[in-house]
Amino acid sequence: MKPRTTLLLATIACGIFAYIWFVERHTESTRESADSNARVLALEANDITAITIQNGDNKLELQKGEGVWKITHPLADRADSALIQTLLTSLESLRHSSKIEISPSQEKEKFKEFGVAESDLHLKLKSDSGKTTELLLGKDSAIDGKIYVRQQGSNTVYVINSSLRTYLSKKNDDFRDTKLSDIPSQHIQRMSVKTQEGELELERKNNHWEIVKPLRARAADQKVNDLIAGVLNAKVSQFYSETPTPEQGLGEPRALITLNIEGQKSPVTLKVGTTPTGEANKEKSFTRLSDRPAVTVLANSALDPLLKARPNDVRDRKLVRVENDIIDRITIEANGQPKLVMTRKGEGWVQKDNGTEIKINESIPAKILTTVQATNVTNFITDIASDLAQYGLEKPKLKLTFSSYASENTAETKAGDRPIASVLFGNTEGDSSYVKLEDEPFVVAAPRAFGESLPTHRIHLQPLSVASFKIEDITSIEVTKAGSSIKLDRKENKWKSTDATCVINEANVASLLTNLSNLKTNRWQTPQEAGEQSTDSPELALNLTLKDGSSVTIQVIRPLGEEGFISKISTSAGFFLLSKKQYALLDLNLID
Repeated sequence: MKPRTTLLLATIACGIFAYIWFVERHTESTRESADSNARVLALEANDITAITIQNGDNKLELQKGEGVWKITHPLADRADSALIQTLLTSLESLRHSSKIEISPSQEKEKFKEFGVAESDLHLKLKSDSGKTTELLLGKDSAIDGKIYVRQQGSNTVYVINSSLRTYLSKKNDDFRDTKLSDIPSQHIQRMSVKTQEGELELERKNNHWEIVKPLRARAADQKVNDLIAGVLNAKVSQFYSETPTPEQGLGEPRALITLNIEGQKSPVTLKVGTTPTGEANKEKSFTRLSDRPAVTVLANSALDPLLKARPNDVRDRKLVRVENDIIDRITIEANGQPKLVMTRKGEGWVQKDNGTEIKINESIPAKILTTVQATNVTNFITDIASDLAQYGLEKPKLKLTFSSYASENTAETKAGDRPIASVLFGNTEGDSSYVKLEDEPFVVAAPRAFGESLPTHRIHLQPLSVASFKIEDITSIEVTKAGSSIKLDRKENKWKSTDATCVINEANVASLLTNLSNLKTNRWQTPQEAGEQSTDSPELALNLTLKDGSSVTIQVIRPLGEEGFISKISTSAGFFLLSKKQYALLDLNLID
């Protein structure tokens, strides 16, 4: 291509680009200008702090304070802030489809013709700067669904959608907050519910709910909070006058809910009266909240869960209420067994025995803490345990104590255990055990499996690693199976059989030693639990001699179904479970 042709094409391209840039930029600016000119009111929704709606003789005044809208006239009540914000947002973006400029000489005639001279329906807005904007809504325009409006003091009449008139023509009650109460449930410190069936009283202590009437017991925090929220957030279906009538049954209410609020001297009360007339109201009740200026109607579905709640319905079904991160010690006392004490050490756990720290299987205390958090009461047996013996709790079979450990040593406190909760386990019945917290008078039923899963002997706490020797420390191996034995000795770092004619399978010997040094179990048992197994004729026995002259014997005693084999190691008084897979790794041919 010739240079002259290239230059010509580049010039044309630049011209097209410049045209597009200038024209599109101008077009966009024109669109923005047109959109701005179509706005009826120059206001920002968030700047408005007061609203007055005059609809004939009816006048409604609303005021914003701390981001919340309230009705100040003709009564004082909470307004529906979301509804008011929607109104203001629609006014901020209000657009006209056309506008008519009226000359001063035609004002009187034209304003009257369009119905915007002295309108029966007008809206006054006041911003936080003190600026006032007033909009007069007039007659229907010739176009269906459109009306005339004018801003007070302006000669311009706009044609807008008639939906604004519909919005502003709502009844005063339509602007009231239909949510019964704006009290934050977390600010309620005490609550009582009185009905013909009795009284239920609850109190919040240290962020937890407790039942104080008709008995003292722990309450389920989430359950109580849900019941309170269900009433406070109930939707009002109808507002009546502030003064109740005898027919509404609020003089002698069928139920009275009293709420003590944090920071308020006087409690807030909710009276529940009779059912309003009419088929549509048969599942509703008249109510009167003391901090709202009206009798209201609420659905029974919002009231009944709280009104019909009985003490056991709101009791805490968690067996123990503890926080795992403050527990430093777990103590287990079983009948006829020495006390087991597990204590935190750094990020782990050890067993304390007469001042000595013993290494344990650290998953056990972690599992106990997890299990106790997940264990729920299956039944409340008795609220006053006058006869503990019948439940096996006078001398409990098992006692589980959770403690924190205080290291301070001041005039007020001394170093040592601070018990948080002690759980007593009694008789069992079916899948349940009778259980009692030491500092509570109740007897409850809890899953039997929880108590039976707790370790009761130090053997249960042993680490899951069965062997603790190193491969290089083994100097001799003797394997006995089905009455015959093979013995190997390590000499000059090579394995040799005592029978010179045998050929050693070096790979299997190495594999056996590796498997022995890594041998683990998933469960330890006491001799009683294992059934006092005889070790005279084991399925497989491995006798190891170590460098220091000591010996270790591992015996696979008998099969235990699909679980594997009951086994024993001479370094422990307990028995351990060996899986079938592990057995296969030990039962190797060491001689070819």
